Amino acid sequence: MSAISSSAFSTCRTMENCPIINHRIVSLDESQYRRQVEHFEYYWGLQKGDLSLSSPLNHIELRSGMVEKLIDLEWVLMPTHDTLELMLEISEHNKTADPSSRRHGLREISDEEHEYDVVPLYLLKTGRPTLYISRGADIKAFRAPYKDFPRIRSRAHPFFVAFMAKRQLNGTAALIYSEKKARTLLTSVGRIITCWRNEPPSAFLTGPDVWIPHRHPLSDDGHAARSALRNSREVNAPTARVRKTTRAPCRQLKSAKAALPYAKCDMRPARLRGSVLPRSGLESGGEGGMGYALSDVSVWVDSSACQTNAGSCEWDPTWLDKEAAHDGELARYRQEIVRDAEDALHPQTTMNGGGLLTGNGVDRSRYSSNNWAMRTYRTCLWADDPWAYIQHFPQ
Repeated sequence: MSAISSSAFSTCRTMENCPIINHRIVSLDESQYRRQVEHFEYYWGLQKGDLSLSSPLNHIELRSGMVEKLIDLEWVLMPTHDTLELMLEISEHNKTADPSSRRHGLREISDEEHEYDVVPLYLLKTGRPTLYISRGADIKAFRAPYKDFPRIRSRAHPFFVAFMAKRQLNGTAALIYSEKKARTLLTSVGRIITCWRNEPPSAFLTGPDVWIPHRHPLSDDGHAARSALRNSREVNAPTARVRKTTRAPCRQLKSAKAALPYAKCDMRPARLRGSVLPRSGLESGGEGGMGYALSDVSVWVDSSACQTNAGSCEWDPTWLDKEAAHDGELARYRQEIVRDAEDALHPQTTMNGGGLLTGNGVDRSRYSSNNWAMRTYRTCLWADDPWAYIQHFPQ
């Protein structure tokens, strides 16, 4: 029997009772799982930013009842054997090829209609409903186990379908089919998905940009700052050390060195950091340490005076715009939506395996420069009225 349209079959004999739905095949939060999308882009031969999950290639037209059963793991669609072999060939090539010599999977497997096999899963266990196909006025019924059910046609791309099928089959195939058939189904798509697991080259993920000092050191383009941050307490000399003497009426500079980037940031827990008062010399109790300098304490007291009552401190509403006019990096930060502090460092974005459902690597790109500035320097880069945020910021 020739292939039918993807919207031409249903569990309802009267098709009009089940409206057609344009169902998204791979349904992910593109912001939260951006790294997973980047894996797709690299191993499918695309450039970074080329792939959108809202594309028609990631959608299939199905009757509403079949959409519900697809979501409930009652059936799945699978690319044909020939298509799976071509997908494997492209994926294996791109896995080892240079970024510039990858094969473009969306071009080699065109965006024309593709044929898919309908594979019943829990349909064979729960109720075993009859499936109906419509060919105009002709309605034909197929009862479980749906032998000789025709293939369906759709513009949905096989790469999206294979990823969805692998996830559907993982928890169901072994419970529905014999060990041999379950292994065959899982292997047919699993060997393709496995090619997409390794983290793409950093040149692809990061692009030509390099780390700039006031970016977050754990972001994609800031990992080079880790060593400086880790060793800053060992190699960063105090900015001012004084010598004790009975001859001089005032303290004299002994040495002065420029602080390394992020030297001011103490990553230890608050209970170990102790007081928030600034220290002018070495750590308290260290050899040559001077404890707190009166001048530093005075500066700190003056700067803290207006913080006792947030409402009494008024800011020029345009102060940040003026700063951004002279600082190109600051201006760009304010436009970086993916680094917005609303969701940066949120548990759902940092504890989900790094933005990956299938693959290796850690995605730290969602660490926010805005959040870093607030945490380290209590400076708001994203608001005209910083105190509106600072007063609610956890201590």
